[in-house]
Amino acid sequence: EYNSRKGRLYKPSYAVMEGRSDKGYAQRNLGDYSNAQLETYLTYDRTLAEQHHFTILGGYSYLYNVYEGFGSERRGFDTDLFLYNNLAAGQDFRAGDVYSYKGSAKLISFFGRVNYNFKGRYMLTGTLRRDGSSRFGANNKWGLFPSASLAWRVSDEFFMDWSENWLSNLKLRIGYGVTGNQDGIGEYKSLSLLGAGTNSYYDAVTDTWKQSYGPIQNPNPDLKWESTRQVNIGIDFTIISRISGTVELYDKKTSDLLYTYAVPQPPFLVGTMLANVGDLSNRGIEFTFNAILMRRNEFSWDLNLNLAHNKQKIERLSNQIYETDVIYTGSLHNLRGMSNQYSQVIMEGYPVGTFWGPVCSGLDEEGKFILENDGEAQYLGDVQPVLSLGLSTSARYKNFDFEISTYGMFGQEVLNATAMSMSDPSRLPAQNVPDSYLESGITDDPTYSSYWIEDASFFRLQSATIGYSQPINKIGIDKIRFYITGENLFVFTNYTGIDPEVRIEDNSDPANPNDALSNPGIDMFNYFPKPLTVSIGLNLMF
Repeated sequence: EYNSRKGRLYKPSYAVMEGRSDKGYAQRNLGDYSNAQLETYLTYDRTLAEQHHFTILGGYSYLYNVYEGFGSERRGFDTDLFLYNNLAAGQDFRAGDVYSYKGSAKLISFFGRVNYNFKGRYMLTGTLRRDGSSRFGANNKWGLFPSASLAWRVSDEFFMDWSENWLSNLKLRIGYGVTGNQDGIGEYKSLSLLGAGTNSYYDAVTDTWKQSYGPIQNPNPDLKWESTRQVNIGIDFTIISRISGTVELYDKKTSDLLYTYAVPQPPFLVGTMLANVGDLSNRGIEFTFNAILMRRNEFSWDLNLNLAHNKQKIERLSNQIYETDVIYTGSLHNLRGMSNQYSQVIMEGYPVGTFWGPVCSGLDEEGKFILENDGEAQYLGDVQPVLSLGLSTSARYKNFDFEISTYGMFGQEVLNATAMSMSDPSRLPAQNVPDSYLESGITDDPTYSSYWIEDASFFRLQSATIGYSQPINKIGIDKIRFYITGENLFVFTNYTGIDPEVRIEDNSDPANPNDALSNPGIDMFNYFPKPLTVSIGLNLMF
């Protein structure tokens, strides 16, 4: 697989927000990306005595990724006519205006799986993976990841004969597995790296000043895979061939999470070190329910329901070598008056996306915020939902069909940083402010507190479709179907912002606090309402 990208950009000198300060800005860049991948496996399938069924699989996987590119930029143009086609015409020279890069990564895997089935009643699966990545340290490039599962179809046992008229399937299962993750780390993070320093030095041999280079990254030969261990216990059932479902309990723990820790100088040459330390747990229950509510003549009606509850907690952030009490995230730096202000913490005993700050009990007579305990920071809630819900139903009557899909999340908190920033008396009279601010009585400067943290529970009608089909069997057309579909038709919520569905994913890269996922559940000028869309269509089946 090969990809090539060419970029060109010019910001004219009359562009108020950007180009004017640079007196014109031009940029050109090129990038090449390639992936060489091989997937090979062999499967052996055998049945013995019509009761023992084996499937054995072994395989090898190879992935080699290379990326490289270069670019240049320049500012200070006397004319906008050149655009990005004459970078030499720019008169503002800066360090870093010309750059290039190259990197590569390799991933190799050996894997095997064994399936055993006895009488279709007892099922056993075992897998083993050995994965090697060039991204990790010399001592831990390879990781071993096993998994196993056992299932028992109880409904096929002789002692369940009494239920055969109404219980068509009852299966118990248990599973255990470990998986590895390398996505939270870039290339060369385990090596000692040199980079350009801030100072130059005089070279007496050449009688010139030269750029200095020095250490910018400590080596860590122990850098290794993040691993996730999961245990799950489940029950699958089917009743009277019309009602089926699953109940599943799970316990998942992610270990050796990556984070950049402060380290002493000396013995280290650089004051930070990327290391595997953190542990994160997720425990919960999931329930799925599918029902054929009605099957009569030309009418049918089905229902599908999904419910999930998850409890998340950061178990560990430190060990004997690398220590930290709290990691501050949820940066509010880009907001007026919020320099060096954080809204969230990553801390042992709390979930990812925990809001941390002062509690506000309201406004005083002058419209100032009343902060409890002299503004001492404390737990203000978190972005993790208590309950997630998915509900869909479909029906058919003669040639008409109907389908509706909904979902919701309940119990999560969101920081309405947009309202907090715009509720600022210094914006008046030159800039707009929300009507809610004018009605609130606030006269204080923007202040981060529980005042701006809201319950973002919601229930959304995701889509609804109604269609009509008609057989034709003429001019090569078998059937024709007309339909109308509406998407995002409404949402029930008490959240006062634009959209309550603010991103709440877990932190996928703890080593990079500036990663977008390090700031889950913060509505800060970057969440737009989902559009209400109505589509009318025609399907022709030939």
